[in-house]
Amino acid sequence: MKTERTLLFLALVSLAACSGQPEAVLPLDPVPFTLKTAEAILPRLSTGPIEGPFAGEVQKAGALASATLYYSPLEQGEKVIFMTAYWFPADQFDLLQNPDSPPLFGFEVLRQDGKVLSVAGPVDAIFAPDTPDGKNLLELYGAIYLPETYRASE
Repeated sequence: MKTERTLLFLALVSLAACSGQPEAVLPLDPVPFTLKTAEAILPRLSTGPIEGPFAGEVQKAGALASATLYYSPLEQGEKVIFMTAYWFPADQFDLLQNPDSPPLFGFEVLRQDGKVLSVAGPVDAIFAPDTPDGKNLLELYGAIYLPETYRASE
């Protein structure tokens, strides 16, 4: 049963990644990139700093910058953390990798000029996949680990 749900979730993510909606960009400041997303989803997104005790861990780990991406549901409700983006010196990011545990600072999305952009996104659905919010997040999830989703800020 769990395998079937996982396969269904992955299939929905793949379909969502093929959306034909007009695109918009969201700055991930202070991470020096923008995130490409569907224009209809952009008003639901906001960014902010990492908060709480983990913010200190990110700084101690050597991140040059980090940003949290929030999603505000269509129905009234509190915004939720959807993902976190990190900008690390490549050598520092490489030192932090441990093949025996999940990546603490996300998965590498792209590497350029001696630095790494990594992303930590949700590991499970935040909203039911058949709801409008669930469909929005599936579309985002289908894109956040693709290098072409990001463009260096000018």
